[in-house]
Amino acid sequence: MGLRRDAAGTAVFLVLMIDSVVNGLFVPLSMLYLSARSGASLVEVGFLLSLAGLVSLPLPLWVGRLVDRHGPKPVVLVAQLLQAAGFLGYLVVRDGAGILLAATVASLGQRAFWSSAFTLVSDLSDRDPGGHSRERWFGVIGSLRAMGYGLGAVVAGVALSVKSGPVYRGAIGACACLLLVAAVLLERGVPRSVTLKEKPANEEAGGRGYRVLWADRPYLALVGLNTVFALCNVMLSIAFPPFVDRQLPSATWVVGPLLAMNTVVQAALQTSVVRLIRPLPRPVSLCLAGVLWASWAALTAGPLWLPRALWVPCLTVAVLCYSAAQLVHSPVSNALSADAAPADVRGRYIAVFQYSFAIATVVAPLLFSVLFDLSSAAPWATLAALALLTVPGMLALAPRLPRAALATGGAGRSAARQRGGAP
Repeated sequence: MGLRRDAAGTAVFLVLMIDSVVNGLFVPLSMLYLSARSGASLVEVGFLLSLAGLVSLPLPLWVGRLVDRHGPKPVVLVAQLLQAAGFLGYLVVRDGAGILLAATVASLGQRAFWSSAFTLVSDLSDRDPGGHSRERWFGVIGSLRAMGYGLGAVVAGVALSVKSGPVYRGAIGACACLLLVAAVLLERGVPRSVTLKEKPANEEAGGRGYRVLWADRPYLALVGLNTVFALCNVMLSIAFPPFVDRQLPSATWVVGPLLAMNTVVQAALQTSVVRLIRPLPRPVSLCLAGVLWASWAALTAGPLWLPRALWVPCLTVAVLCYSAAQLVHSPVSNALSADAAPADVRGRYIAVFQYSFAIATVVAPLLFSVLFDLSSAAPWATLAALALLTVPGMLALAPRLPRAALATGGAGRSAARQRGGAP
């Protein structure tokens, strides 16, 4: 069983890294490629992609039910095939309707993937005999995802510099092929018996399912609190570049290197940070992430009042604070969400937890644009205040969560939990 578990873990790590490579490669190309391919304007393409994302938003509720009933592996496998079908659709689109159809299929696959992949990881980490297994697993995943996204972004940068239709199509085709490779890795490398758990014969009739989740107010509060963390997380890519370009034009050149620095830091230091924060209870670690993200927001706005010579040093320290916050938050939040869930309905719980990231992705562009229109400092002041509010919020919520979920090394102990809230 040990060898099978190790092989399954390696396969899952590779699948997650491939998904990040695909995202890093496609996102920078998506608007330009789809506009050139269909003749639609960038505004029309953006609207169609957003509409596809909204269509897929309810999917995690159904995915969570499927994961609990059939195990995460088949759901992750179907999700990869759906994404591959969407990318193959991108190769043949000719108009807006084609974009919407392909984007909807790809978005459904991506939403299903992230609503089931972390349950797959959690189930595998349950079988890790070492302490702190949740954080270790999610730490390795964070490092691999950063490397994958960075690699994809580098390839996308080369493709963008060439400005060639065939090169763009080759990149999109490569994304589809990589997703098919990931599906094969998952099918061959992860035995279903490794992740499929015994469930009660009549789970729904026994009162489980989403009813227990909607009644679990502490967990729903955790999802709400994590939405603030997720909002901080997505603001680097959404808000940082336009802020520097509009307000600090002479420093625009530093955006690319700083984003690359964040990727390198994530890839190189994730596992080291996991070891460093082991002595800390998970709520304390998340409070630390909130303080670091508040520091990032305040320092990002700092150049508005500093001499030009200090702009780049200030922004560099700001992004390092962001990187540190993300290094702490990612493994701890995912581990906490898994251990705070009852084992028999973990799929539903983790699927709902992923809504925090989906909501943040939808809210962030509008929030930034509205606040930035009021004042160049307003987005960062608001973000810093929200990040700081997570500290008392987390400290107030922690006593209401299961005790086994609060300390590192809680993997597997959520199996003893039968209802939401503290035991």
